[in-house]
Amino acid sequence: MVIVLYIYVAGALLVALRLFRHMLFKLDRYDWHYGKGHILGSFVLSVVLWPLIVIKPRNLIDPTKLFEGTFSSAARMRDQLWENPPPCGSVIRYRQEYEFYGFHETYGEFLFNAADVEQTLRTRIRDSPNLRKYDEGAILNWVKHRNDEVTEPTDVPSAWSRFQYTANDLARGGCAKVRCLKCDIELATEQLMISDDHGKPGWNYYRLTCPCGHPLLVVQGLHLLMKDDT
Repeated sequence: MVIVLYIYVAGALLVALRLFRHMLFKLDRYDWHYGKGHILGSFVLSVVLWPLIVIKPRNLIDPTKLFEGTFSSAARMRDQLWENPPPCGSVIRYRQEYEFYGFHETYGEFLFNAADVEQTLRTRIRDSPNLRKYDEGAILNWVKHRNDEVTEPTDVPSAWSRFQYTANDLARGGCAKVRCLKCDIELATEQLMISDDHGKPGWNYYRLTCPCGHPLLVVQGLHLLMKDDT
């Protein structure tokens, strides 16, 4: 009986680790926003009933179906945003929200010319055509249909979390007006401090900070699987 219990606990831990990895790397903020209860419920139920899960090993190879209810809700909202994007003006304002994976709080407010955003996205999609089906494609569709007569800053919808990569490229290229909300001052792009990770075990981030060290933009970069000897 004790052996059976050990096997059950060991199996539950292995399944929990596999599902946790899927939740961490495959589900984005939109999934969590629209289906947090379903995600956690599916996780707990799958771990408790893991012997039923492993009957179909493909569910562990690709656990997508175990969280299917979450995807349908989030995907439906993304489709609506793609098909009916909000109005866009000539100036785009971006404020990075709470970064779930890295638990970073940022204080940067960025203003970009919509024309620069469009050009940057066209280049990124030309170099990596698969990006067209992600946020990059939706954002490009949004800025292409902008009204340049509207000069009031237009906020980037929070659902498009991948805008952070475009914001990072533009800010580092000098195509941005930046404000540190912590210091309550405006900064020239030449004043931005670069504090990137290099070869660190785990997640490596690209960071832009103000001269006082407050993080303005933190973008997820590479994930290195290596032993930390420090």
